[in-house]
Amino acid sequence: MSCGALTTYVGCTERWTSEGAVVVKRVVWAVVGVVALVGALAGCVRLVQEKFSDQGRVTEKVVAVRVQNDSGRVTVRGSDAATSVEVKRTVEYPRNTDKPSGTTYRVDGDTLVLDDCGRNCSVDYDVTVPGKDVKVVGGNGSGDVTFERVGSVDIEVGSGDVHVRDVSGSVKVENGSGDVDVSDVGGSFKGNVGSGRAKLTDMRGEVSVVDSSGDVEVGMAAVQPVRAESGSGKVEVRLPKGVYRVEAESGSGERSVGVATDPAAKVSVVVKSGSGDVSVQPAL
Repeated sequence: MSCGALTTYVGCTERWTSEGAVVVKRVVWAVVGVVALVGALAGCVRLVQEKFSDQGRVTEKVVAVRVQNDSGRVTVRGSDAATSVEVKRTVEYPRNTDKPSGTTYRVDGDTLVLDDCGRNCSVDYDVTVPGKDVKVVGGNGSGDVTFERVGSVDIEVGSGDVHVRDVSGSVKVENGSGDVDVSDVGGSFKGNVGSGRAKLTDMRGEVSVVDSSGDVEVGMAAVQPVRAESGSGKVEVRLPKGVYRVEAESGSGERSVGVATDPAAKVSVVVKSGSGDVSVQPAL
């Protein structure tokens, strides 16, 4: 029964048996109040967490970082000033449970592994590595990830935003839900986004990005092949001066092409959307 139907019924009851109607109305609202209170208390229980932070150094040489985290934010950045790997972390776990002991990261050969901290526990990582050539691989179940000044990235994220900047090599991103923001990539880029916006800028390698439902923006810094698609969002690609073989399609949106085109051009640019506008324009 809807809220509107319940109100009408009570009103009719009041006209016929006003005393009984008062009892019914009071009982109904008392039950609703109890349910709301129980729900609120349950929410409070879920939110009560203990938290602690620590940091450590890894003296072994590390050439790669593998993310194997179920829940929490992860940041990995390269630094010329760093002489060893520094790991900062913040751990959250349920109150009235044992505090997680020991570290949740380890070195396997020449790879730093960032593990999770167990059931109902989340760990945020902030990792600084020497130089700018470290490879980042793996996956994060839930939480934003940021990778800056590294050699390459190959990451899967279940839910969370992905930020990638200043990467000399290739980047591959699989994101179930969340925005993808990538800039200054020297190698190729391949991305699949389930739900969220994809924004790529200053890309110097071949680009392939598919977004199920969000807008897609691609800004190229070199003449390279591009494939950008969205199921229902707007797709905009900006290209440096050159001649391109352009294929721009939209199921129901507008189509705009403002660059030099030639069906025989070597460099292919494919831009598609199921229902959004598509645009291929010169770089700003």
